[in-house]
Amino acid sequence: MATASLSPAQRRVADLLTHDPQALAFGTVASVAERAGTSAPTVVRLANALGFDGFAELRDAARVELTERIRTDALRVTAPPPSEPLDALITVEQANVAETISQVDERALTAVVDLLSERSRRIFVLPSTQTDGVARRFVDQLDIVRGRALLLSGTEFRVASTLRALRPGDVILSMDIPRHEAALVRTQAQAVDAGGVPVVLSGDVPVSLHTVDGHLLTFARESVGPFDSLVGLTVLCTLLVNAVVERRREDAGRRVLELERTWIDGGLFQI
Repeated sequence: MATASLSPAQRRVADLLTHDPQALAFGTVASVAERAGTSAPTVVRLANALGFDGFAELRDAARVELTERIRTDALRVTAPPPSEPLDALITVEQANVAETISQVDERALTAVVDLLSERSRRIFVLPSTQTDGVARRFVDQLDIVRGRALLLSGTEFRVASTLRALRPGDVILSMDIPRHEAALVRTQAQAVDAGGVPVVLSGDVPVSLHTVDGHLLTFARESVGPFDSLVGLTVLCTLLVNAVVERRREDAGRRVLELERTWIDGGLFQI
């Protein structure tokens, strides 16, 4: 249907669906209406105007289309392997590193480092299942150099329980690749509603995670195998940790020395 036949409010919804299809695929009538700055009946009327029998049918169609767009693992695993796998891996991962660094928004980076450097703020790190390993290392390093960093992992019940400690102004830092998990989207929205400042590290844009009044940093994720590369995400996390250490060098140095002294005094490195 031509957009000229839509009302201004319906066009705003249509624009949202075009530029952020995940907002529809994982949203509700109310959340889509809020993101588009309109009413729930307008969203339903748009669905009907597009030939769908209500919002649920439109959302189901969006989910099918989105699944086809991001079903990269299944496509990659059937692709023929490169003739020189080691050379191909080196080339792709070097490109991931270079692209991740080159596309960093300096203002967003500075703002995120400002947030992570303020020890008065707790840092809640919310990874997707695929990025959990990188997130654990990131949280460990942040907790060593500045403290008050928590990993949100496990069941949705466990994560929700941990988030009860979040206070307005704390940071909710999410890590994800394009295949957004519904629980992650819900949890991040709840944390933002509770006053958390959103920081999103994503392997794709646009994202259905909240970034309003927050910050988005992206990483390259090309791969020669069936699964998305997390080398770019690892580089981005290393960049953030290094910048926090530079901001809090004296305090970070003291904390690392105290921790190493604890390890040595406890005989943890003795055979």
